[in-house]
Amino acid sequence: MHAFSDLRAVETGVSVEDAFWSHKLKIFREVTLPDVLTKLEKDGAISNYEKVIAGEGKHQGCPWHDGLLMETLRGASDYLRQQRDPALEARIDAYAAIVQEAQLAAGGGYLSTYTLLDRPHQRYGENGGNIQWQHDLYNCGCLVEAGVHHYRATGKTVLLTCALRCANELAAVLGEPPRKWVVPGHSLPEYAMLELYALTRDDPDIPKLVDCDVRPDDYLRLAEFWVRGRGVHAHRTNGPVYLGEYAQDHAPAHAQYSAVGHAVRAMLYYTGITRLAIERRDAGLLEDSLRLWRSVADHKLYINGGVGATHFEEKLGADYDLPNDGYLETCASVGLIFWAKALHDATGKAEFYDVIERALYNMLLSSVALHGTAYFYRNPLASTGNDHHWAWHGCPCCPPMILKLFGAFDTYVYSTRKDACFVNLYVSGKAIIPLAHGHVVLDQSSGYPWDGCVTLRVSEGAAEMLALRIPA
Repeated sequence: MHAFSDLRAVETGVSVEDAFWSHKLKIFREVTLPDVLTKLEKDGAISNYEKVIAGEGKHQGCPWHDGLLMETLRGASDYLRQQRDPALEARIDAYAAIVQEAQLAAGGGYLSTYTLLDRPHQRYGENGGNIQWQHDLYNCGCLVEAGVHHYRATGKTVLLTCALRCANELAAVLGEPPRKWVVPGHSLPEYAMLELYALTRDDPDIPKLVDCDVRPDDYLRLAEFWVRGRGVHAHRTNGPVYLGEYAQDHAPAHAQYSAVGHAVRAMLYYTGITRLAIERRDAGLLEDSLRLWRSVADHKLYINGGVGATHFEEKLGADYDLPNDGYLETCASVGLIFWAKALHDATGKAEFYDVIERALYNMLLSSVALHGTAYFYRNPLASTGNDHHWAWHGCPCCPPMILKLFGAFDTYVYSTRKDACFVNLYVSGKAIIPLAHGHVVLDQSSGYPWDGCVTLRVSEGAAEMLALRIPA
């Protein structure tokens, strides 16, 4: 069994001043982010909430458009954490007010506009519904992570209050009998609920700032139920009862030996497993995650950090089935990075950042056009000339995931444990890094990706406090 390394990301005091990355991040923040928000608005992502407020109307866009908007707001919030932007802040505040009004109009905390408008009697896929298609728990999970990140960035509580009301209702309704045995049709809510748990556990001021209950233990219990309840079907109330390999529902986590099914769902479920293992210090769950990681890293990972070779069901495919025209959905590589980061936090091993680095430079940069307003959904290694960035897509799930990742890019560079600072990525910039007994002040100068020359200057603290990743 593996011991836990107790690593934490450095989320404040890191500035990226890099000849390569600074320009990229500026494009994502100033061009890609407003482009995605504007296009989601045109898709109906805001008008769907307004229809819920009005109590009438047909849903527009995909059932998961709520989630795409919330994921984008999470990424936008992380940009605000690094740099104040009054115009962006006002835009998010306006969205948050509409979301809050829709939640109050719907009653309770549950908020998923597709189900509320088009399938009001089929929450959680019940009564002939389909939880895999409806994405209501996915939408709720995205609301939770948006609320958490927006509060951390701004101290504002409108989205956080919506997240808490939603989480309170889900925790009251879902779980082991006599609650409803419902697991998400699309993973993400597992680790989102763990983020809410950590925030409300660690911030004693939140109950004084919001006008709803704050129940950290309930959020942890629900996340654990979703992780451990997958692959257990006896008491299911959601439809379909058996979600199969497609949604990693063919067996409990401890009996899953190969990474299978829809690649994005898989990466996000495995991230939830790992985050729960860290929270519970559950060595068995960590072992489950590492076993599945070996399945991916040793047998199903492309040279560019892509995963998910098969177009059918957007799935991972068989071992060593890595054709040059493989599917390689952008979202799957973002999920892979989330999972790898969680495993690094759990173990402290450098191999996970080797994969993160590979995917960042080779997969995800090319998934956005240089000008920042066109995107790839699939990323084959080879093309006959028919693959082009699209201005928008009928299922625009990838741009929000890209923004979530690059909005938090600064938190990937360093991590800490007691009196050690781990240098994970070689990116130029300055950092003030708090440790248990003092802090380290760093100035990093990196030649990446053009050459491997890196200089680290320590102006405060001791060089012995640094742990440097030796790239694979």
